Amino acid sequence: MTDRTWNPNDYLFAFDDVPRYEGPLTDAPLMHKLNWVWRYIFDSIIPEIRRAVDASSELSGLVLALAAVDYLAGYHVGKQSTGADYIRLIRRYFPSQYDSFAEPIYVQLRNGLMHNLAALNPWRSPGPRFLIHPNHPSHLQPIEEGRIAFSVLTFLEDIRRAWIMFAHDLVMHPEPEAISNFTRRFDQLDGQGAFMERLPD
Repeated sequence: MTDRTWNPNDYLFAFDDVPRYEGPLTDAPLMHKLNWVWRYIFDSIIPEIRRAVDASSELSGLVLALAAVDYLAGYHVGKQSTGADYIRLIRRYFPSQYDSFAEPIYVQLRNGLMHNLAALNPWRSPGPRFLIHPNHPSHLQPIEEGRIAFSVLTFLEDIRRAWIMFAHDLVMHPEPEAISNFTRRFDQLDGQGAFMERLPD
């Protein structure tokens, strides 16, 4: 994790018991919706990224991790996220070390990899150049030839941290606009686009 002072005990949840729910996804109470999204990220997406990195497929893991940030940004703003939303989310929920890299992460890594299969967007000025590594100890720090180390597994831990902080805000510091944004994003297509379920083989 980038911020070694971050303490998950500062983000504990307290809420009344939520009764079991069966019915349309969009009619479910907020806590059920939040739990389904949480389980999707923590039980499906994060392990998938780890499996990719463990199999020496850190680019595949990084693309999925970058998409997970987009996914979170959509819940944060309640609509299809833009580059500005992606950058704003990083600056709000990721450690402060990301602040100056938020835009290059979106422009070079997210857009570069997803649209151009390169960690350098050919349609934008280069900015910092990232060296993608499965688990580099100097995440977001300059290393060889001025390139910035980008550790996929450290980024993954920072995504996990961001999700915990975001969910904590929704539950423990609820703001009507934030709840409305989360619900609006979840309810799109009657909830069919909120998460996927892995079917057993």
